[in-house]
Amino acid sequence: MHLRELIERIIRQENELYNLYKLGETFAVYELPRFIDHFRWLAEEELRHRKTVEDFSEEGVLEGTAVIDYLDVLSLEPFFTDERSEPETLEDLILEALIREKHSYELYKKLGEILEGSLGQIFQMMAGEELKHAYRLKIMYESLG
Repeated sequence: MHLRELIERIIRQENELYNLYKLGETFAVYELPRFIDHFRWLAEEELRHRKTVEDFSEEGVLEGTAVIDYLDVLSLEPFFTDERSEPETLEDLILEALIREKHSYELYKKLGEILEGSLGQIFQMMAGEELKHAYRLKIMYESLG
């Protein structure tokens, strides 16, 4: 895998999560209005993550970093094998989002460990945010029951 491909896949994953949360917002309008704000917040978070990675790409800040040395051994494929999700229920949507959030968390955690300085801290921060998203989704899922 090359750096450009890694960045494109991260952006695609963030887009998938954004789309999932916008769909969740739509489901919530009809099924559980109390979830609307949660899905809206999650979607905004994913947009911010995508923007951060896009900015890194445009500015070339990952070029020449330690990530390049590790791309072939990172074992990132499991994080990017998710197909486009088309959940039919709110429950399915939340479960799918939980899986994707876990993948994002693990990816950002790995990148945060590889990179040094502020770049590493940014990815560690993003990993922490993905963990918060998963926690919120877990609470939402448990409240469905």
